[in-house]
Amino acid sequence: MKPTYEELQAALANTRTELTNTQTELANTQTEFAKMHHLLKLALERIAILEEKLNKNSKNSSKPPSTDQKSNSTESNNTRKNRNKGCNRQSFPPDQVDHFVDCSLKSCPLCGSKELSELDKTLSLQQVDLPEVKAIVTQYNCKQHRCESCKNSSFAHLPKGVPDSAFGTRLMSLIATLTGALHLSKRDAIWLVKTLYDINISEGSIINVEERVAIALKQVYERIHRHVTQSLFPKHFDETSWRDKGKTHYVWTASTITATCLHIDQSRSREAFQGFIGTLSQSPVVTDRYAVYNQLEQPHQYCLAHLIRECRKYSERDGPDGKIGHALEKELIQICRNHREFREGLISNQARNNRFRHQKKRLEDQLLDGFIEGSKELESFCDRLLDCFAKLWTFSNFTDVEPTNNLAERDLRRVVLWRKKSYGTRSERGQRYVERIGSVVQTLKKAGLNILN
Repeated sequence: MKPTYEELQAALANTRTELTNTQTELANTQTEFAKMHHLLKLALERIAILEEKLNKNSKNSSKPPSTDQKSNSTESNNTRKNRNKGCNRQSFPPDQVDHFVDCSLKSCPLCGSKELSELDKTLSLQQVDLPEVKAIVTQYNCKQHRCESCKNSSFAHLPKGVPDSAFGTRLMSLIATLTGALHLSKRDAIWLVKTLYDINISEGSIINVEERVAIALKQVYERIHRHVTQSLFPKHFDETSWRDKGKTHYVWTASTITATCLHIDQSRSREAFQGFIGTLSQSPVVTDRYAVYNQLEQPHQYCLAHLIRECRKYSERDGPDGKIGHALEKELIQICRNHREFREGLISNQARNNRFRHQKKRLEDQLLDGFIEGSKELESFCDRLLDCFAKLWTFSNFTDVEPTNNLAERDLRRVVLWRKKSYGTRSERGQRYVERIGSVVQTLKKAGLNILN
């Protein structure tokens, strides 16, 4: 039986209602899908950022090597390495030998016969040992006198050069060397002095000695600062965090090939840096890309080692960032390699400059690619480098300027190790001691002089 007109109209109305409901559900589903797609995109971007932070190490960021998580070595890593060829200890000349002992045989070690004749050949062994050390105790008796004219009494003064202390200059120098150069804790310094010299020293005495040494080194520290800032040597600047009374401070360093000057400040601002350096000579400077250093008017070289690590971070990504980051990293490494070959005398200055001329063009093109095709982060990175492109090549115009800031980073390395062992300082005089003893020790080491003396 054919459906009636009314039935067809009812069926059509139901179909239209179902279609409307379906369209509404589809629109809601599409809206929900778009929302979930957006959330998934944000989540994937967040995961990528967190994975990148998790994989940060000293090779792809500015983190120190001490923060790297070392993995367990495998059997393939335990292969025997080629040993370095050893060398014999150089013998002391006869005038530096304190004792000569002749050793002779009484009988033959093989047959026991006592019929022996002495030959001209001698087997010599020079043995170096330490003497038994005993502390020298000196008692100064300062006699009291009375003036017959004014009737006042006074005690005699100590001889010139003798400190008004229970400890002599060499003992105080040893304590400063142990705590300031070797970074021993106060208890370890006390134990070592007791073990070697049988001298009892308290922790408070160690602190007093450090304060005396800091005061004595004030003028020397000021001379080092003047030498670093006013000399014609290229200057390297860097900074790292420090702790004082549980609060974050910063250690600034100014380094040349001949001296190092340290300064602790509670701020990392332009004003703090300017207060530290004062007036600089017009010799070139080498720094990282921290914005504070942009105020320097001298010829300025950016550290290429920092840029290599930052480009390596991009090279570990997928897509255009990874390709462009790998190309930038490879080019910067080759630039440093060419400069090292020039330093070692393997290539001439003309050959190095010819290579640099081609590398400048390639590096600029790669930065432009990153600016156009890279992510927002890589785009910003390349844009900043293109704006200061000349600061990547300052070293090529000066024979004594390096393309990296390794000199300042090596000088700060000892400060970082000291911070990790001592957790910083707890007073103003502690800061001054760290500044002055650190500057003096590293300057003396560069000069090859005896720190204790």
